[in-house]
Amino acid sequence: MFGCGLPVCVVSYSRIDELVKVEKNGLLFSSSSELADELLVSVLYLTKTIDALKSLKNGALETCSSARWAAEWEEHAKPLISEVL
Repeated sequence: MFGCGLPVCVVSYSRIDELVKVEKNGLLFSSSSELADELLVSVLYLTKTIDALKSLKNGALETCSSARWAAEWEEHAKPLISEVL
């Protein structure tokens, strides 16, 4: 999602903060009620302030460059797929 500039709203777990930076490239939640709150606040807040939405999008794009995606593909995904084929 970061690669196409889409900010994320993801369940909070240990180490996720290495990738998701709250209000920089996404939002975190720990329960269904927190998810509902995040989505509601996001829709109400972000639609009123387009700059906040642009900021999250830019943060998402900065998180994942195409070079990083390619390196992750070569290291992790491609070997797994090669094993299956």
